[in-house]
Formats: sequence, structure tokens, C-alpha cells
Amino acid sequence: MALAGTNNVALAGGLRDTGVEATLQHFIPEVWGASIMDYMEKNLVFGALANDMSGMVANGGDRIHLPKHTELTASDTYGGGTAAVETLIDTNLAFAKSSAKEDEYTLDINQAIHSAISITDVARVQSSYDVMNLYTSKLGYALAKKVDQYIALELFKSIAFNSANADNDGAQAGNTVELNTTHDSYDIIAAGVSNMMEAIYTNDSTMDDYVMVLTPKCYSSLFKLADFARYDGIGNSLGSQVPLISGFAGKLGGVEVIVSNNFMHYGAGSTSSAQSATPVGNFSANGVVDESEKLLGFLIHKDALSIAYAREMKARVQSDYHLPSLSTRFVADSVYGCLLTGSTTAGNKKVFALVSPAS
Repeated sequence: MALAGTNNVALAGGLRDTGVEATLQHFIPEVWGASIMDYMEKNLVFGALANDMSGMVANGGDRIHLPKHTELTASDTYGGGTAAVETLIDTNLAFAKSSAKEDEYTLDINQAIHSAISITDVARVQSSYDVMNLYTSKLGYALAKKVDQYIALELFKSIAFNSANADNDGAQAGNTVELNTTHDSYDIIAAGVSNMMEAIYTNDSTMDDYVMVLTPKCYSSLFKLADFARYDGIGNSLGSQVPLISGFAGKLGGVEVIVSNNFMHYGAGSTSSAQSATPVGNFSANGVVDESEKLLGFLIHKDALSIAYAREMKARVQSDYHLPSLSTRFVADSVYGCLLTGSTTAGNKKVFALVSPAS
């Protein structure tokens, strides 16, 4: 028997919860809901890198204000120099004036996603957690993939010169690290690792502050580097196996390496976004229409990303029974927002595009 199709997905207590459309009103057992959230969290790659600020909206709200402070400087207390080390200053301390209100970042919770499935004769399935595990993993993966793709596109928009698109150039466009010396190459070479380390230290940061997220093709090139292959094969310094958790794939030059296939881009001269394991864009020059340079990955500061989920909406699950098809319909949905911080100013570079040289 074919399932009756519907284009009218109503979320009770959510985006549309009044009138005849409020049909999805029965929560499924709690163990299923917990399972879906578990699979969602396991499949997040970009989302797992974000600082979760959901607690700030636990009592409601759809916007989080985060202060954006300017950097402060320090001065010599006794005038500086060896001859004046013990000479007390004879003038009042100088206090730099600060405006009454500094700038701010805002994290808006404005993204709503869902994944839906209809299961016939679910009453017989309820007794088997293993069977339901199949469906919960699929729903959780669908939500996680959508969240990851949204964050990946925000990263791309921030780091690229989007000359052919409606969006303006990103706030961090121009922050690049060349991982090799050959145009259009996906290989990471030792000189590229050196370039990455230089960019990190020049930004007044340390290796522990950043994470590399690589495309599959670029990540596979790491095994051409003997030192990385040896580390990945034997595990950490204690000799234990390196766990592949949330895409974690080892370290390179002291920086954690993560692999993801959820990269997004606009394509060469396109105004439409798309998922791609080999993304392209313009990362070298403003005002240039050609957007075919290879993006090998991102170098992301651990404070660059923030995410927040609306109250009880990280992975909400609802269901109802559809009598005409003798099936139970499940909807897993999430409402969230993401904030990306950083600029092209030295010391505040939070995201770098990992690229090969432009032509």
C-alpha cells in the first residue's frame, strides 16, 4: 500500500501550531528522542567545533548579544629603559578613554530545519530498539548534515571574495594559507605546513588554538607525508589507537586535523550554493570574477564559531498516526543559529582558507 503523500508538515508548538494544521501533537517515547539527538551530535563536524551557547537562551529568546572589545595595550610603569627602572613617574597615570558602548556580535537563532519519515505498522517495530535505531540514525544524520552545511557555507562566505555573487566580500576574505606550491594541486607538502605554522604564530596564537578541516581529497594527500602517516598509524605518544571521533584524523604540526565532505561553495561564477567535496572560489583577489581556485579546507580558531539552539529544539521529535496509510509519521526538527567571528586584522584572524596558489 502506497503511503499518502503530504506537503503540509505542521509542527505543534513550533513554527505553525494553531488551527487545523496543528496535527503533529504526540511526542514519541523519550528513548527515541534521545537516540536521535545522540546520532545528530555524533555526525556533526563543523557543528562540533562551535561553542554551544544554548544555555543563554534556556529561558527563551532568539538573539544573543556578545561584546566585541577592542584590544588594550600596556605601558612601562617607570618610564622604561634600564636607567629609569627605579625612577617613579612624576605625572598622573594615563587612562585611555573608551566609548560608553563597544561594538558587539549578535547570534540570531533564525534557522529551522526538519527531517520526516513515515513508518508503516510501527507498533510491531516499537519492541525492537535495533530496528528503531536505524530510523533514528537516519533522522539524526539528516539534521546534522543540514547544520554542518549551513555552517560550512557561512565559513565560505566569510573567507571568499564572492565577486560573482550577490553577497559582499567576506569579513575575513584574504586570510589564506597556501598548502603547496602548485596551482590546482590538492597535495599538502612540508612547505605548506610551514606556511600554516607561520600564519598561526603571526596571528599571536598557538597551535592548540586552531583546527584544520580538510576536504577528503586534500586529507588523503596527508598519507604522502611520512611523518603524518606514521603518527596516524601508531596512535599518540602512549601508543594507543587514535580514535576517529567526529571526523578527527590526527594532528599535523601540532594542529588537530578533521576531515569532512560537507563543504559548501557557490561554484565558478554561480549565485547558487552547492555541496562539494572539491569546493572552488576566489580567495586571492578582490574584484576578480573568476571563482575557480581550489579550496582545500579551513583553518579555524576554536573561538571562531558559536552555535545556539532554541529551548528544547536541538533535536525535537514528534509523531502522529496516519490512519489512511496505517503508518506513523515522525518529524525530527531543530531551530538554531550560528555566529562566525573574526576579521583580517592581525591578532583577530579566526578563519583561514587553505588553498593552492592562484593561477
